Amino acid sequence: MALNIKKSDFVKSATKPSHYPDDIYSEFFFAGKSNAGKSSMLNKICNRKKLAITSKTPGRTQLINFFLINNNISFVDIPGYGFANSPKNIKRSWETMVMSYLECRKNIASMFIAVDIRRGLGRLDEAMLELCEGFNIKANIMLTKSDKVSNSEKFKVKEKTKNYLEDYENILNIQTFSAKNGDGVDDVLEIIENLKNQN
Repeated sequence: MALNIKKSDFVKSATKPSHYPDDIYSEFFFAGKSNAGKSSMLNKICNRKKLAITSKTPGRTQLINFFLINNNISFVDIPGYGFANSPKNIKRSWETMVMSYLECRKNIASMFIAVDIRRGLGRLDEAMLELCEGFNIKANIMLTKSDKVSNSEKFKVKEKTKNYLEDYENILNIQTFSAKNGDGVDDVLEIIENLKNQN
């Protein structure tokens, strides 16, 4: 059974733990490279056009953004990584922000990581997966922008990704996703429904 999102609200933005909302709900955070379609994915599953900030300029999410879903689940949009034009101080700030979030947040149920299906997993995606494995956080890989490739290519990339990551113990699902045509939305909602009370 898939989660039915009836209500989604922005709660607050934060840069450090003292600014976070209380961690009383199961929390799902969304990660990915700055141009992988992470915020668009969050908007699509919530059926909201502008819940999370999207931009044609990658790297616009510079804060950790918290959202309350159905008054009983938390979604978190963390800053994208790997944008080449980001100054070094912003990259250091990203590392500090994200590490603090992973270290102190006790209610994380799972992560969704957006990976552009046309580019496949990159070094920074693997680093993020390894980071989550170190914190014992379950991960779901969303191969985004699936509307831009053929069905045979979707299957091929999905299988290649699955085989490449077979040694990771924390990966739960590998799914294709499109914010344009809705591919994978029901899969995400079903994953969240199954995990929301397990952490």
